[in-house]
Amino acid sequence: MRLAIGDIHGRAFWKHYLDREAGEYYFLGDYFDSFDVPFEKQYGNFIDICKTARKDPRIKLCLGNHDYHYLSGVTSQRYSGFQDRYFLRINEALEENIDLMAIVRKTGGDFLISHAGVTNYFLKALELDDPEEINLAFKKNRDILNFNGDNIFGDDVTQSPIWIRPRSLRKDAVLGYNQIVGHTPVREIDEIATLDGRNRLIFIDTHDSESVLEF
Repeated sequence: MRLAIGDIHGRAFWKHYLDREAGEYYFLGDYFDSFDVPFEKQYGNFIDICKTARKDPRIKLCLGNHDYHYLSGVTSQRYSGFQDRYFLRINEALEENIDLMAIVRKTGGDFLISHAGVTNYFLKALELDDPEEINLAFKKNRDILNFNGDNIFGDDVTQSPIWIRPRSLRKDAVLGYNQIVGHTPVREIDEIATLDGRNRLIFIDTHDSESVLEF
């Protein structure tokens, strides 16, 4: 059994699941930018996640858009909830732990895990064959994850794995993988088929219920 944990936004509900006998735990990002959790709790919670991940190799972290806009070199990107007052502290914490984070992770059963999802368009634009190659491309150039496209909500197949929205992901999801994503809030864990019917998309950003996905 594996567990996928949706957008954190400073909340500590993940701790309730660590006593389960899971083979792996996947965090889908967005560790910061809460509208109701005070900054010090957001910060402390992120540090706790990273410390736990360094001690326990079963814990795998992904990067979200509400983490990305605090990274060095991407200061032109500012999204809703950005905490300008605490930028330096968040930036330092993220940079010290960026080695723990991936943009895209593969796991058993042809599952692909990222904050928002991977499209064929995005892979082709970067001239990549394997979704996990995005991780190396990001290390070379962080700008590949910049918000782009014409839709102000990110509902565009050109968007990166930290921004793509469900409708566009369903239309152009990378072939051959079932994808587990967060980013777009849902009332409860929701599963739909890709437009071609070949694979599944599972959305797990259940902010209010704080549910996690067992798979």
